[in-house]
Amino acid sequence: MSTPNAAGGYAYLPGLTFAARGVAALPGFTIVRAVLPGPVPLGEGFAAVERHLKEAGRPLEALCGMELRMPRALDRQGFIDFNSAYVAQLRAWGLLRDGAPPLARTNVIPVADPPPQTGVLAFSYTVPDGGDVPAYVVSGAAEVPAGAGYPEGIVRPGETGQEAMAAKTASIVGDILDCLAGLGVPWTPAAQVHLYSPHTTAATAAFDGIAGLAGVAPAHGIVWHRARPPVTGLEMEIDVRRHRDEIAADRPSKRGPAK
Repeated sequence: MSTPNAAGGYAYLPGLTFAARGVAALPGFTIVRAVLPGPVPLGEGFAAVERHLKEAGRPLEALCGMELRMPRALDRQGFIDFNSAYVAQLRAWGLLRDGAPPLARTNVIPVADPPPQTGVLAFSYTVPDGGDVPAYVVSGAAEVPAGAGYPEGIVRPGETGQEAMAAKTASIVGDILDCLAGLGVPWTPAAQVHLYSPHTTAATAAFDGIAGLAGVAPAHGIVWHRARPPVTGLEMEIDVRRHRDEIAADRPSKRGPAK
């Protein structure tokens, strides 16, 4: 079940050493997504996050999600090393809970024009809100079931045909449904679904799988990013989000409660 982070205004579902499986706003709060013009190198990106939250009148603890873009897929040790550096910044901000970040995270590699170095593209944070519409962010999930090891747990490794992508989708959707159940929030048609894969077969598989397994036809369709998951051997990643607002990162949200 989820763990409340009262200082941040959200609850999180632990499960990863470098991120929470997902987060959901606590009562009295909602979630805003702030988007940068493009991937900003990691150090500058963290500084932009800190500056934005200060201007928005929100504490660092309100930060609940990060979206990163990377130049290339990493092997297992490279990913471990990257996560160590990433977690070190969150530790310096005092954001770790039980030794791990409570934030959601998605990080992928664009196929076309990847950034020269890992950068921050967007981030999510909580703001006070009197509405009752659930807001949440589910971390990017790939085709390694929760609790399974990498790389031995990869579903249909090395395969990218329609049947293989359908099997990968089924695994990912199952993990997302478990995450949302743990957070106590519904997967509604209003939630945004983002799909990351270099393969065109992934789009049909994802839509069919979400409609069939989750019983949801996304009202906004599925946003397909021609991008790769961050670790070698993976072919597909999906995240699900429901925010109150999406804004430019240079325009902090200070709007009052939703009507």
